[in-house]
Amino acid sequence: MPEISPFFAFAAVALVLILIGSMWLFGGRRPRRDAGPRLKPVRRFIGLLVLLTGLLSAFLGFTVYRYLQLFDDEPVAVITLKQQSPQQFLATVTLNSHDIIGAPPAVHEFTINGDAWMIDARVLRWQLPAALAGVPSLYRLERLSGRYDAIEQERTAPRSAYDLGDAGAPDLWSLKKRFPTWLPFVDAQFGSATWMPMFDNAQYTVLFNGRGGLLAKPADAATADGLRKRGW
Repeated sequence: MPEISPFFAFAAVALVLILIGSMWLFGGRRPRRDAGPRLKPVRRFIGLLVLLTGLLSAFLGFTVYRYLQLFDDEPVAVITLKQQSPQQFLATVTLNSHDIIGAPPAVHEFTINGDAWMIDARVLRWQLPAALAGVPSLYRLERLSGRYDAIEQERTAPRSAYDLGDAGAPDLWSLKKRFPTWLPFVDAQFGSATWMPMFDNAQYTVLFNGRGGLLAKPADAATADGLRKRGW
């Protein structure tokens, strides 16, 4: 796992420094006769500096590890499209469960009007020290909708929008919005959306990144080729 090698480097340096610093600071309470008692405070001071350097290295190592984790993309949905008529598609949406470990994905079908699909989510981030402690960002998919390339069609053509969230579930995001002084460690000032063009047999993977929110990419080579032909 080369992506976390900086973490192991910091961890190794921190371990060595903490051990050496602890030995100099707490060990050897009986000074050697040739060194004399005057060197004891000096040894302890140096040991304290080495110990603090080791703790700082451990802190930096953990910070590097958390920073690298922010770039991990978590698959949250797969969207497959079948064209029914001009500017109308049947979207099969497979949602990955992130609430119950081992739960099967939920599959839904929606009719989407327009030239592109768009998916929205609420993102809940954590303030320090929760973020530093490794608490991951949370998301809740909110809506799947269609959009038109032409502004005039956006105003007048048939629209389609579907709720993907659980309206009855407790929502920290809404609670933070309604009572901003509550939950000071929660940052709910962030929403995210991603969209891609629709064409027959296209398949997309929707990903969530704790640092950047939602993003979408083609799920197969045929979709990637179709995007290139359409100038994407």
